[in-house]
Amino acid sequence: MPIINYPAVIAEVTACCEAYELALVANDVAALEFFFWDSPLAIRFGTSEQLYGARAISAFRQNRVINFHNRRVLRFDLLALGSDTAVAMLEYEVEVAAGTRQGRQTQVWFRFPGIGWRITSAHVSLPLAIADPAFTQALASAKALGLEIAPDHRAGTLTNLARNAAITAPLLAFPLPDEIEPAPIFTP
Repeated sequence: MPIINYPAVIAEVTACCEAYELALVANDVAALEFFFWDSPLAIRFGTSEQLYGARAISAFRQNRVINFHNRRVLRFDLLALGSDTAVAMLEYEVEVAAGTRQGRQTQVWFRFPGIGWRITSAHVSLPLAIADPAFTQALASAKALGLEIAPDHRAGTLTNLARNAAITAPLLAFPLPDEIEPAPIFTP
């Protein structure tokens, strides 16, 4: 049976995860690419993208516009399985245009001989309960109409939905008695 949570492995992978987090916040693309296994078998699932292979992950990193700030780690757990494999699980919070978001990140790390620790697969997600209902509705409406909101446009779509909600909130909050009838003809 492999040694679980061997202290030396925990220390090494924790240091890698901390360095990755710094690179992520700084959008240091070269460092982020360094941490991922340079292989067509590497996988990264994001909140709106599925990337298969180091080239796809690199292309995503090269073209990504960071839409968050003030990323803060809420919880970090690490499970080391033997001396060459570890799984890092992280809960985080970020500020985006629509407000504060919480997310989850999982990374599988493997120690390659002569190379060191690399992420072989990663998954980033937003908890379903925290997903923006307006954005979820926009995606469902787009799908029903046969349209697609491209992943690189989703952050802007969410920003515009938040702006629209702020603009219409006073109108929607205005109380109207049930007995009021709409005017039959609008005359400016």
